Amino acid sequence: MVNHAEEIRWHYPRKALADAYLETLRAGLISSLVLFAPRRKGKTEFLLEDLFPAAEAQGYLTVYCSMWQNRSDPLAALLLALSQAAKPKTFGAKLQNKLLKPFKKANLELDLGPVGKLKAEAEFHAKGDASQAQLQRLPELIDAVVAESKGKVLIAFDEIQHLAKPEFTELVAALRTTLDVRKRSVKTVFTGSSRNRLQLMFSQIKAPLFQFSQSTDFPDLDSGFVEFMSASFQQATGRTLDPAQANAAFDALSHTPGLFHDAVERLMKMGGTDILGVAQRVLADSREASGYAERLMEMRPLDRGVIRAIVARQPLYIEETRRQLAQAVGIEGEPLTARQVQVAVERLLTEQIIYQAARGVYEIEDHQLAEWLLAAPEFLSGEDGV
Repeated sequence: MVNHAEEIRWHYPRKALADAYLETLRAGLISSLVLFAPRRKGKTEFLLEDLFPAAEAQGYLTVYCSMWQNRSDPLAALLLALSQAAKPKTFGAKLQNKLLKPFKKANLELDLGPVGKLKAEAEFHAKGDASQAQLQRLPELIDAVVAESKGKVLIAFDEIQHLAKPEFTELVAALRTTLDVRKRSVKTVFTGSSRNRLQLMFSQIKAPLFQFSQSTDFPDLDSGFVEFMSASFQQATGRTLDPAQANAAFDALSHTPGLFHDAVERLMKMGGTDILGVAQRVLADSREASGYAERLMEMRPLDRGVIRAIVARQPLYIEETRRQLAQAVGIEGEPLTARQVQVAVERLLTEQIIYQAARGVYEIEDHQLAEWLLAAPEFLSGEDGV
């Protein structure tokens, strides 16, 4: 029987994990964390529904900014998030804030209620080099956020790997400098869904954020999540999911909560309780929408050969592999040079198809693509026509 009396909860709480992260930051040895997980693994939901409430309960003022909110101008998105967090609370502060905003010459009219209206004309600095002016506002706004807090601020930068692009180097450098001198009062959490780009930002010696933050894998959800979702499904529909089937469905979806949500939602609309069958269709639809086959067809033969070798866990630079790669591009007799293989590797790294797991060891970046490739023996054998 469907229970309409109480609100159905669909968010699986991870308070213990949130508390563990906050305790790590509170201890003071580090002031920043980098959380990696593929897309749809629940990073953003965790930040907003678990980490921020736990932080606010401990007296933090929290600020969230997605680097994908404004992909062409992530600095503008960051400044907006900081401005909203630093928004003055008192009437006097609001009045001063309006009068001091950096606009050109303008007439301001403020409605003071029973007192009447206040009119003022002010001369402000004209807009010069926009990007430099915005960068200069970064420390000012973070200080304003700290002033609005009790001296404890937690800023979450979601999908930070977007800033690995060359055009954002200046922003990342400014961010490092600004945060570095405010470590005591400003704690930061970065999330990312690309290992390669996170490595470019945090692991390379010349990177602006080198050794600024401690990196860790955001842990997968376990059977507790499946039990929670099954209970919510039962409460919403009156139908009961078989626990073994539900866990098998979650396994089939590579423990990806976003896809499991999709499967549960689809099952609610369809009727029945075949969660495993629905999950398999959701996975197939997701892979088809990702266009894996088409993407491979568009690649160079050498790049496809390198991917085959990586999936098959063959060392890329030994003579046998280089000879196979030569055959893949139509060269008989002589193996490719190590440099020729390296050019293909660099291309695949740039395109975020692979990432470097260790020196000379590479993995497929998208875990769903990796699983799709492993389930396609015709691709691994080179008999698929691509």
